[in-house]
Amino acid sequence: MLSPNARSLYTEALTPPPGMVFDEAIGTTFSIDPAVMLSVPVHLALLGGGQTSPIRDGIAALEAVRRFSDHITVYCQRGRLQVPTPPHVLYGLLESMVIEVVAPRRGVFHPKLWLMRFTDPDDPGTVLLRFMVLSRNLTADRSWDIALTLEGNPTGRFRADNRSIGELIRRLPEMAFGAVDQTRKDQALRLSEDFRRTKWELPAGFESVSFHVLGLKRGGWRPPVSSRLVVISPFCRDSALRQLADTTGSADALVTRPETFADLPPQSWARFRCCYILDEAAETEDGEDIDETATRDSYGLHAKVYVFERGWNTHIVVGSANATNAALLRASNVEVLTELTGKRSRVGGVDRLLSADDLGEVLVELQEPGGQPDTDPLQQAAEKYLEAARNAIAGAHLRIRCAKADEGHAWNARLEGVFEHLEGIAGSRAWPITVSIDHAVDLAKLMDDGHVEMGTFAPASLTGMVAFELRAAACDQQIRFVLNLPVEGLPEDRDAAVLQTVVRNRDGFLRYLLLLIGDLGYGLPPTNADGSGTGDLWGSVSTGGMPLLEELVRAYAREPSRLREVQRVVQRLTVGGDTNDIVPQEFLDTWEIFERAMERRYG
Repeated sequence: MLSPNARSLYTEALTPPPGMVFDEAIGTTFSIDPAVMLSVPVHLALLGGGQTSPIRDGIAALEAVRRFSDHITVYCQRGRLQVPTPPHVLYGLLESMVIEVVAPRRGVFHPKLWLMRFTDPDDPGTVLLRFMVLSRNLTADRSWDIALTLEGNPTGRFRADNRSIGELIRRLPEMAFGAVDQTRKDQALRLSEDFRRTKWELPAGFESVSFHVLGLKRGGWRPPVSSRLVVISPFCRDSALRQLADTTGSADALVTRPETFADLPPQSWARFRCCYILDEAAETEDGEDIDETATRDSYGLHAKVYVFERGWNTHIVVGSANATNAALLRASNVEVLTELTGKRSRVGGVDRLLSADDLGEVLVELQEPGGQPDTDPLQQAAEKYLEAARNAIAGAHLRIRCAKADEGHAWNARLEGVFEHLEGIAGSRAWPITVSIDHAVDLAKLMDDGHVEMGTFAPASLTGMVAFELRAAACDQQIRFVLNLPVEGLPEDRDAAVLQTVVRNRDGFLRYLLLLIGDLGYGLPPTNADGSGTGDLWGSVSTGGMPLLEELVRAYAREPSRLREVQRVVQRLTVGGDTNDIVPQEFLDTWEIFERAMERRYG
């Protein structure tokens, strides 16, 4: 049923089905690691071609973002973008792909899903949707999570069972903290309507699927009356657990984290016949040591599952909702749950779930959960002040204003906006995530004057993706987060500057051209850790000895539109004077022949 040995990779869901190509996608998540976000278009472009780090091969990442940034939109909770390390100019290109939102009922935006659209290149009218509902955020955490993937073809009329998810997808732009362009609104509407018309193929043994969306309107979720129930949730609250236990004749098991058990009153977990935690050796891969910098959230139990039996049927409910009041009772959080139903004789039930052949393999029964944990009042106060300060900054309408510096090619960036002084905060600072924290500026002047100069930067480093660091006064505790702020006065050649920064040299230029006119990620020489080539990329272009000339001729004959992209890149890299270190003169001599040929062919 939920065997811990049936592992799946996040990237598997991004790979198109055989014979189809990626068209567009919408994702939702509570938090985002920009490095992981950058890997999504890279994987779609490379199709699992062995590239594991987008920053290590910035050229491939740059081309992947160029190809897919208009086709991928991810919505996340405002103030929950993580600060990436190390910094990189490529993170600035994520601005249009990430939309920060706020929950309409004063909770948090917590759903985790992907809705992807694939098409047949030979028959664009043939469409396949892939819907993935998860408990995992778009981060590099190594926690125990769960995911359900469904596929289907959007045909016919709207289906009533799909209405709730379709409505959530349609309303995503309405929840945005700032303005959303019409292209993203149209995408949400298009995918919403496709979702509502799709009949889903179900996993083996299951007979029906239904969807539950919480937090868009009043009313929580509770399972119907059942004979047996198992709750798997890393975070729990007393009222929610008691309500769940009241729905069943036998609350067989509660699976959560040790600290959650310790924090619950005894009457909560006493309603369940057995209490389980993950075996310590199962919390990390093969029982390996945990990185000292890792938090409990990054490696412990994170899956949310509700399994109950009714008559002959087993119901498995998976998604983002913890067994908490905000998620299930008040429904102030925006959450998504997907419910599969099948005959117990075919899909198993509670006994199978808890057996040693299934999830029971990695569970340890907790005979006597500990009492209330020791709490540090200073730490609790610090956490309260830090979260209040995060919310205050996230709720302020901040913006970045750029202006050309007096000399050279540098630009000044100013952070503007108004918010109250932050109670309980000893220090606060901010910096663009495209540069190191060494460029951070104190926010005291922003609170006093409504603006603060962030510094002078190269055009490639200008971005609305701004990192914030807050330090508590009560104790030595801090938090960091990123906001995707609107930018005014961004130089028109910012993206060209990013291109020049990433490409850097002749080898990089030639690699990038091969990505533009060839199959991205295939047939290229290997790269070093810094993304530089190790093969003979330069070769003898003037004599036609390297593959680039052959690819240019093939593109001109079969797909001349790709040469327009080459033209765009050459123009961006040759603006501003001598660029011979990047674009070799012998290439420009060869390229001039292709430009004359295109002019004669297309006018």
